[in-house]
Amino acid sequence: MQSQPLRPLFPVPGASRADLDNPGVKYTFSRSSNLLLDVARELSYVPFQVRLLVDERRRYHLDLDPRFPLAIQPFAFSALTDILRFNWHERLEIFVPVAGRGRFRMGEDVLDYSKGDVIVVENLKLHGLVECSGPERRGLVITFLPELICSPGSYACDSVYLMPFFSGGGNRILRPSDRHAPAVDQALGKLVSCYFEKPRETSREAGCKAYLLEALYHIARHFQVTGESLSDFASQRRQSVQFGRLYEYLRENYFEPVTVAEAAGISGMSEFRFMKFFKKTTGVTFVKYLTQLRLNHAYRLLVESDRSIAEIASSAGFSDQSYFDRRFR
Repeated sequence: MQSQPLRPLFPVPGASRADLDNPGVKYTFSRSSNLLLDVARELSYVPFQVRLLVDERRRYHLDLDPRFPLAIQPFAFSALTDILRFNWHERLEIFVPVAGRGRFRMGEDVLDYSKGDVIVVENLKLHGLVECSGPERRGLVITFLPELICSPGSYACDSVYLMPFFSGGGNRILRPSDRHAPAVDQALGKLVSCYFEKPRETSREAGCKAYLLEALYHIARHFQVTGESLSDFASQRRQSVQFGRLYEYLRENYFEPVTVAEAAGISGMSEFRFMKFFKKTTGVTFVKYLTQLRLNHAYRLLVESDRSIAEIASSAGFSDQSYFDRRFR
């Protein structure tokens, strides 16, 4: 019996649906090829206009389809001078640079990256590009809600997929030379191809989730998720929820005096633990973050209103205008 050639189980850039369904069409895949970068070359990229996406407290809001909360955004990056370029959100995120190189900040950590790297953004951490260079500066942002993968009614093993986003430590970047990189590359390549396939078939969402799970599985293996880390998963999720409440509270009350003790209480932590956790998550102290939040609000008022400096300073939470003037320089 003559063996049949292997055929791809996912859309191939440049191949039509008819080609994929034709058993006479042969495809050859090299294990050393980078499928994700090949797929990325076929996409259209939009400018990353961060000021239009981020609010005063640096939260990047994105409306996801509640029936399938996953989005893949191809961005082109320019000179990064905006004060709001670092942002946070409740969604989980994987950032894949596909052209150029640079540095990526996540909380206190700054990572050097180049094309083909995979960066796992830890939940709720203030993050963004510090700098990027090259004739082309492009990246894919894969973002989704945790509930797409693991909800309160899920089996315990499902939490493995999400642990790298909640572990709170370590270098969250996977390089092309790493052991599990080829498997992650193939899974993400299939995910992106399935997400942007045309025409969009009814099975598209199921395929996207299958490939996302495959990628998350290999990412978890790379970051060596252990039984001990799984036992801490529930508490880390609760901590993230409590920290999210603090962000919401600051959005509504940034102009009021907010002490470290009050912020720690909202987050359900002791003052010492809160200060350490906040600095690690945002890269700055709580006092500096609150001051920056107020300055961001004041900046918008200066640009968008004709109110006086004194009025803006007061509405932003600065009781001393001279202090406001010094901080805003």
